[in-house]
Amino acid sequence: MSTNEGLRAPARTDSADPRAARVRDRLRRAAFELIEQRRVERISVSDIAALAGVSRQVFYQHFRDRDDAVAQAVAASFRELTPGDGEDPRAVIHRLCEFSARHAELYRNLYPSAASQQTANAYRDLLHPACIRLVDHLPNPATLADFVLGGIIELLRLPAEGPGAPASGELLRRRVDACLDVLSGPLIPAGPNSADADPPA
Repeated sequence: MSTNEGLRAPARTDSADPRAARVRDRLRRAAFELIEQRRVERISVSDIAALAGVSRQVFYQHFRDRDDAVAQAVAASFRELTPGDGEDPRAVIHRLCEFSARHAELYRNLYPSAASQQTANAYRDLLHPACIRLVDHLPNPATLADFVLGGIIELLRLPAEGPGAPASGELLRRRVDACLDVLSGPLIPAGPNSADADPPA
């Protein structure tokens, strides 16, 4: 990537034009597909544009550079993880565990790169409110939430660490829950009689 490419400013990043939005979505999907196949340094702007069926000039109307496109593609994929109103904060974390395990190859291809830091920021934005809710009954919840958030992010990176790392969302959930149980107590599974269930011995 040349210095000039890194200084480009996308012209249509926030455009509400439906046609521009469709092109931007195609470019994001192309970037996401490519990062699941090979390391980020082996992906070029031309690769993303070709897979999306547009020119390089069109690419630069939407993204600053390759890393911007890859980071936005991964961040956009987090939409399926967005919490619902009043949803248990652990449910959000569990979905992120599943997502991280399902896309372990993507994270192996992403780290380390400039795009990986932007992706980590998107993780934090998604998880921070859930972490606040998990510890708001404890002293100094803001600081504690930052501590919990950092730990969760490290656990979620395990599938990208290579052979021997947890390979399933279930294993990741168990590790995360073991840590969260120390802070908030074990989660009692919801069921038809859960409100009247006796507490665990």
